[in-house]
Amino acid sequence: MARKKGFLAVSFSQRFKESYAALSLDRQKGVDKVLLALMKQEATPGMRVKPIRPEKHYLEARVNDGDRLVYRMDSGTLVVQDVVAHDDVDRYSRR
Repeated sequence: MARKKGFLAVSFSQRFKESYAALSLDRQKGVDKVLLALMKQEATPGMRVKPIRPEKHYLEARVNDGDRLVYRMDSGTLVVQDVVAHDDVDRYSRR
């Protein structure tokens, strides 16, 4: 029998809290689904996790056609930085 992975600890930035609060309920549900998958260390269809280049300090996960969840890992903790429009992801390309 395969061993199940536990949930990752999560830390939310103030920026994420503000961005999340500004989203519609439908968009919040999409973010919740991706967050749960990341916490469980499982992929969802279409999540497409990839590093944000060039420094690769942050990662992005696709929420829907327009929204991206920006996060990083720090000592086994999922640090959720922001939820942004796809076109705004590049502001996280440098620390």
